[in-house]
Amino acid sequence: MNRKQLQAWLAQVDQLSAAQRREAEAVLSGGSQASASLAAIEAGVGEDRRCPHCGTPGAVSRGKARGLRRYQCKGCGKTFNAATGTPLAGLHRKERWLEFGTCLAEGETVRASAGRCGLAVNTAFRWRHRFLAAESRDSRKLAGIVEADETYVLESRKRAAP
Repeated sequence: MNRKQLQAWLAQVDQLSAAQRREAEAVLSGGSQASASLAAIEAGVGEDRRCPHCGTPGAVSRGKARGLRRYQCKGCGKTFNAATGTPLAGLHRKERWLEFGTCLAEGETVRASAGRCGLAVNTAFRWRHRFLAAESRDSRKLAGIVEADETYVLESRKRAAP
């Protein structure tokens, strides 16, 4: 591409929508949002490849389905992927999960999240509840000793002179 073509291309960048700009930014930065999202999901399997059905470690890789690697358990023989047994199982458009998680972390509304991720508002609403269910499932309850001390507040109960 020569300099004149590059300048013409850069002049058209202002006409891109917000979603198109984010997509172009992902391509220019070297990694796509889809591959980053799938890599984050795949990290959920863990090094021991423990089966979510029976708990046996050491599952064997058995190809890919719908963008995620499938595993087969040596103990029970069932197959699974990183989302099996989680509230996120069965959700489509995995390439947009990472961006939607960012929207949740930033506290955006359902409508704003849907617009930013290119989803229907109903889909964003259902995803929000699934993501929050997955988060509350991973949270641990606090345990231990809790101490509370008195708090002194200076307050005058005198009446003003009439």
